[in-house]
Amino acid sequence: MSHTTSQESLTIHNNFLLMALCLTFGGAPCPNLWCCLSEPITDLSNILIGNEFWDHQNLYDPLVSTLGSPISLPDDIPFVQTKNLSISIPDNDIRKSDMFIDDIIATALDKDDNVKRVSSAVLLALHTVTRPLNDSDEIPRKEIISLKKFITKGIPSKQKIVLGWEINTRTLRIHLLMNKFTDWNENINSYLSNPRVDKKAMESLVGRLDHVAYIMDMLQHFMNRLRHSLQRSIKFRFTTLNSNKQEDLK
Repeated sequence: MSHTTSQESLTIHNNFLLMALCLTFGGAPCPNLWCCLSEPITDLSNILIGNEFWDHQNLYDPLVSTLGSPISLPDDIPFVQTKNLSISIPDNDIRKSDMFIDDIIATALDKDDNVKRVSSAVLLALHTVTRPLNDSDEIPRKEIISLKKFITKGIPSKQKIVLGWEINTRTLRIHLLMNKFTDWNENINSYLSNPRVDKKAMESLVGRLDHVAYIMDMLQHFMNRLRHSLQRSIKFRFTTLNSNKQEDLK
C-alpha cells in the first residue's frame, strides 16, 4: 500500500491513530485498487479456462484439494425450459469467471470436466500472481484467499448466493434473500411515514433500490426522482420526500 492510500485509510481506535499495512474495505480508494488486482486475475483465469493446452490435473494450486465435491439439487426439481435469447451466446461460452471488487464468481456448464477446470483455473490464477507464504518474512502474512470462506462458499453448486442474490441454475430464477427483502421493505415503509431523510439514509436507500433494479430493470423508471433527492441530501445533508417520490417508493 502506498503512503497516500494509507493516509486515506487511517482508523482511530481507543484514541490511537492506526495506519493499515494492506488494503482495507473502509478506505475510500481501496475498492478501486482492489479491482486493479482482481480484474487481471480474473482475466488470467479465463485465459487458462480457454487454453486447450492447460492440463488442470497436472498444473494446479495446492488448495484445489481442499475444495469439496459439487453440490447438486434433488431430482424432483425439474429443469426449466429456457426461452429464446435476445442475443447470441458463443458456442464456446460454456465456462467463465467474473468478478466484483474482491469476489470472483466462476460458472460452468456441468458437463465433462468443466466444473473442475473452472475451479482450478481461478485458484491457479490467484496462486500465479501472488508470492507464496514464507516463514522467514518479517511481517506474517496469510493466504490471499480467506480459507474459511473458501471452504464454505467456494464449493461449486447448482444453487448459490452471489453478491446477495440467490441464483438457482435449474429453475433459472434469481431471488433477493428473505432477510434483505424484509429489512429493505421495512426501510421503505419507514420513509413513507416519516419522509424527512438524511444523507446517509438516502444513500443507503438508493443503493438498495439500485441493487434490485439491476435484476428488475423496469424499476429504473421510478428511480429518477429518488436520485434527485439523493443529490439534494448530499448538498443540504437531508431531504424531504414529497408525495410523488413517496409514490415512487410504493
